[in-house]
Amino acid sequence: MSVVSRVVAPNPGPYTGPGTNTWIVDAGPVVAVIDPGPDDDRHLEALQRRLAGRTVGVVLVTHSHPDHLPLAERFAALHRASVRRYPELGDNDVVRVGNLNLTALYTPGHSADHLSFLIPEEGAVFTGDLILGQGSSMVTYPEGDVAAYLLSLDRLAALRPRILYPGHWDPVAAAIGKIDEYRRHRLEREAQVLTEIRRGRGTASDLTSRVYGELDEKLMAAAVMTLRAHLRKLIDDGAVRERGEVYEAAP
Repeated sequence: MSVVSRVVAPNPGPYTGPGTNTWIVDAGPVVAVIDPGPDDDRHLEALQRRLAGRTVGVVLVTHSHPDHLPLAERFAALHRASVRRYPELGDNDVVRVGNLNLTALYTPGHSADHLSFLIPEEGAVFTGDLILGQGSSMVTYPEGDVAAYLLSLDRLAALRPRILYPGHWDPVAAAIGKIDEYRRHRLEREAQVLTEIRRGRGTASDLTSRVYGELDEKLMAAAVMTLRAHLRKLIDDGAVRERGEVYEAAP
């Protein structure tokens, strides 16, 4: 089994939990580093201390959000390593690093450029923000795609992984149960949105207040974008129609 460790970036918050996980995967003579995180000198120093002179064979990035990508080039340059991410890395591309093969899986939904990384013989998946160790992942309009997100969860479930290494919070040993939880949560939210629309038409903001209740200003903005992503899927499915800024149930 590969030895996997992490350094948590000092960027805690309502959307990042304790901070972004930068994963270090032992690959024999070298290591792979996944999601270097924000461009923060403190985080870079912590990574350098943890590596303690180890050779970095490759830097992998799950997606381009500002809590995962920005440090990648600066960190890789220090180690004369390459940065590999979508679209240069495609679905099922295999990255050989040291004595380890990591398979890139195209898993859009949270973002359009999202990859997960699989160690096939170990059933280990580095999920980025497809699945978190706690809470739910954000799928927000216009980048987030609920239909694609559900397909990505289905694909991950079909692999029957043993353990998940998420972009935030702790590793998930009960991998299949967590995937099922995430799929169930997303479908329950969709059903809740559709039920509210059938009770009465409304704008995205109106519907968000009815679905989520009272939230603080920052969380409400994210909730509106999440609800709009669900609305887009429901429109594409023919269950909802849009009239200007108002959404209503399709006849």
